[in-house]
Amino acid sequence: MIGNACIGVTSPEISLELYADRSNFKLYMGDTGLLVTQIMQNSEKTETDLYKSLIFDRLGINQGMILENIAAQMLRANGYSLYYHEFQYQTDSQKNMNKYEIDFLIVRKKKICPIEVKSSGYTNHKSFDYFAMKYPIKLEDRYILYSKDLKFENGITYLPFYMTCCL
Repeated sequence: MIGNACIGVTSPEISLELYADRSNFKLYMGDTGLLVTQIMQNSEKTETDLYKSLIFDRLGINQGMILENIAAQMLRANGYSLYYHEFQYQTDSQKNMNKYEIDFLIVRKKKICPIEVKSSGYTNHKSFDYFAMKYPIKLEDRYILYSKDLKFENGITYLPFYMTCCL
């Protein structure tokens, strides 16, 4: 459990393992605290400066990466295998196909539940919306993990990060 592999799937079907492409994966650390320590090990900040930066939201690192790592760690602790999906999609207003990614996929009630992790800009979730348009029959619940309060809006459940363990 030092590392948590998140395997790409070629098709978001309920039997995710059948569509797993093990040559396409993301790797998350099993301990997010250790990850932050490793990131900051070459920093000139003292421990006190580091804690102040954390408290006042001035850390200066990719928070999205850290929050995705937290989500991966919590999903694994709940017994989920980690999967994600990359796909091509083109709207009527786009000239070319664009690549999009869903951070995590879990299965509930024999349907796919996509999960997006947002450190900011949670109202903009194109990959999430296009995924729902491309695979409308296969979806159960849709989740966005973010830093605000619990809410349900337009068929999406917005969960605060600390509630990831409730999935």
